Amino acid sequence: MRDLVLENDPILSKSGQMFDFNNPQEDPIKLTEELLDAMVKYEGMGLSACQIGVDLRVFVMRFNGDAIACFNPRIDHYSEETTYTREGCLSYPGLFFPITRAQGINTTYSNKEGDEMSGSFIDISAKVFQHEYDHMIGKVYLEYASGYMIRNARKKQALWKRKRKNNIHYQIIEDESINRGGIKQINTR
Repeated sequence: MRDLVLENDPILSKSGQMFDFNNPQEDPIKLTEELLDAMVKYEGMGLSACQIGVDLRVFVMRFNGDAIACFNPRIDHYSEETTYTREGCLSYPGLFFPITRAQGINTTYSNKEGDEMSGSFIDISAKVFQHEYDHMIGKVYLEYASGYMIRNARKKQALWKRKRKNNIHYQIIEDESINRGGIKQINTR
């Protein structure tokens, strides 16, 4: 599995290439599987190909208890109604802030077999689709926030990282002491 691309990588601000089903740049089935595996591993609601370093307009997302793959997605219509809820991104670990997005969208995309699909999404699935679609066009969610909001979120992110680092350190110490006692070491990750 490819590594997750983090926030300073230029691929995140680049518009992805269209996926060519007639002359595929990558095997669409394998790419879908790799994206799904990474999305599950990193506990995301969605994951774009650019987030694992692949410059193609492809993403996967959780939907109705399952997952879908969207190749060459388009948003054809945005509802006038909006939502204002907290959002994060796997490429920006621990960085969360509220964003306004359309509450509903109508979309067109191809599935991993190349069949054109159309779909309507509302609420959280609409939010996830819009977030992942932004990755396709080289836009990141920071572009929806003010400098003030980002500065505050960065302070919370630093605290989140410190807590996470301390928690992992504590778990390692705990495991080492358990192991010295002759009890099998448990994987904490």
